[in-house]
Amino acid sequence: MKRITLFAIYILFACNFLQAQVDRTQPPKPAKATKIQLGDYQTFKLENGLTVILVENHELPTVTFSLQIALDPVLEGNMTGTASFAGGLLRTGTTTRTKAQLDKEIDFIGATLSTNQSSIEGSSLKKHQDKVLELMTDILYNPVFPQEEFDKLKKQTLAALALSSTDPNSIASIVANVLKYGKNHPYGEPTTEETIGNITLDGVKGFFKTYFNPSIGYFIMIGDLRLKEAKVLANKYFSVWKSAPVNFKKFNDPAAFKGNRVAFVGKLGAVQSVITITNTFRLKPGEPDVLPASLMNNILGGGVFSGRLMMNLREDKAYTYGAGSSLSSDKLIGSFSAGAQVRNAVTDSAITQFLFEMRRLCDEPVSEEDLRLTRNVMAGEFGRALESPSTLASFAMNTVRYKLPADYYATYLERLDKITIPDVQAMAKKYLQPDNCIILVVGNKSEVAGKLAGFAASGQVEYFDRYGNPQVDQPLALPEGFTAANVIDLYLQAIGGKQKVKGIRQVTTKATASIEAMGQKMELSMLTMQLAPDWLYQEMKMGEMIVSKQVYNGKEGWVVAMGGPQDIKDADLEKMRDGTLLFPELLYFTSGFQTTIEGIEAIDGHNTYRLKVAYPSGTVDAEYYEISSGLKIRKISRTDRQSQTMETITDYGDYREIGGVKFPFSMKQHVADQLIDIKVDHIDTTTEVNPALFKK
Repeated sequence: MKRITLFAIYILFACNFLQAQVDRTQPPKPAKATKIQLGDYQTFKLENGLTVILVENHELPTVTFSLQIALDPVLEGNMTGTASFAGGLLRTGTTTRTKAQLDKEIDFIGATLSTNQSSIEGSSLKKHQDKVLELMTDILYNPVFPQEEFDKLKKQTLAALALSSTDPNSIASIVANVLKYGKNHPYGEPTTEETIGNITLDGVKGFFKTYFNPSIGYFIMIGDLRLKEAKVLANKYFSVWKSAPVNFKKFNDPAAFKGNRVAFVGKLGAVQSVITITNTFRLKPGEPDVLPASLMNNILGGGVFSGRLMMNLREDKAYTYGAGSSLSSDKLIGSFSAGAQVRNAVTDSAITQFLFEMRRLCDEPVSEEDLRLTRNVMAGEFGRALESPSTLASFAMNTVRYKLPADYYATYLERLDKITIPDVQAMAKKYLQPDNCIILVVGNKSEVAGKLAGFAASGQVEYFDRYGNPQVDQPLALPEGFTAANVIDLYLQAIGGKQKVKGIRQVTTKATASIEAMGQKMELSMLTMQLAPDWLYQEMKMGEMIVSKQVYNGKEGWVVAMGGPQDIKDADLEKMRDGTLLFPELLYFTSGFQTTIEGIEAIDGHNTYRLKVAYPSGTVDAEYYEISSGLKIRKISRTDRQSQTMETITDYGDYREIGGVKFPFSMKQHVADQLIDIKVDHIDTTTEVNPALFKK
């Protein structure tokens, strides 16, 4: 006990002594950056040209194999999406195994195996390495690309396109690429419903046959392997792979931007704008500018929470939850992008701040503190990346593929440490180009577009559709004296006439709802019973199990879900009634409603009258009535939840006459990242609805 006490006193004395020697008013000087010991990786080539890379890691008895194709960008033209299809179908069966058999054999040994348009990858315990390589090479040498899987993938891809068609971030990404690179460049051609329809199974097979070739291949082996064993495995499984020349087309650089160009894509009813500011430049992997340009971008907004864009637009101005930027090198063409999602009312102000921060980096030297902080963050990220053996493999592949110096990655910290304040400013001037960018906004045209012309060198806003096709902005004028009441009269006449509509007192609807979200799909059956004016009974089933049920009887409302019945009260009850009205259009000009016409807008090439409908509960919807037919084809509803505004877009189609009145038999709802596709199977307007259903 005495010895421990004396030791504690000694430690306390030593700490006090050291504290007295340290000047805590000054930050410690950083240690000099040293060359990193990355660890060994070894490379060799097979006679067919396949480059093999081995990264030894003997900590665990596991192995990972990755066959990578150094695929240069390919222009796919009117069959864009073919490469993606080839990658997706590779794992769907071989001449010796069906997809189910592949899955069973992989699961049996606890392995993983995946494919895409430029790789086949597998991993397992070391004792199963031969089985994994057998399966990988079976896929490589004997793919069958089954017709049924091809048809299924087409349907899934078209469904995904439908889901992304109203997602402003997806739209912004597509259109930005079209405008940056042009549709005759592989980075600029969009995947559309038309190009997916043009893809053929022969085209998919042709892509695979042309580009999966050892002459442009890298076989990466990571894990519990020695060089001698790696050479045996590589030769055993890949030496029979026949080589052939692979030719890639050369592409011209996109035209340089001269003056800022403002592009706008309208998204009906949007409450926020997606802003993208972007440009292109020559910057290839491994060039001296890559690291200082990356550091400059990190100061601006490349993943550092204290980046200037985040601090300005979020912390200072509260325009957005997040703002950032990216800068990338590329074998063909490099690019810069900055962006955020902001409220409609501050779209122009946010663009002003983006350009301000870009110009500030060009015009003013950064502080020593900014430089030090960003260096530290980048050094830390690099160090964490080195913990993964796959990082060494990618370093080795990049070194070979792009002909980088052998110590390119080992000297990363040394090169990072040498970047100076003038270097940062020089990179900003060279690559940000705040006066020669595309400024793209996806948002609500009526609320935003008119404020943007001042950012364009031409003084004009250019309009595009969601695939980057130019749109002529020719606002149509409403007929003189034309009102919202005229629109509703035309609608009621189009579906059968006001008197026949009033004569419908009950409706029973049976439908099927396909719900897609996060790559998953499920089907529900829906039964809806309505009594005029506002009684509603609706249940949703998965198979025979009732998933949810909601009821409103003109006075009370409740929902029944997994947790049991729950009463709807107060304001929520008022809003519930909005959705129970049998034909709400009959009430649009009665007490409590406010219905106004806001103009004419085009939806998918169809001109529509846009109405604003405010319900007594406070709910406000935007409704769109096709001018040529009079029918309602879209409704946009907004719901405020937890300080966020949720938007539901419902498209109506396939109107059919039942009992003298037309009803939509197709309804597609887009809610956040969900697509709900409702197909009506049956509508009955004559059978009486049982009132007992509306009692608790």
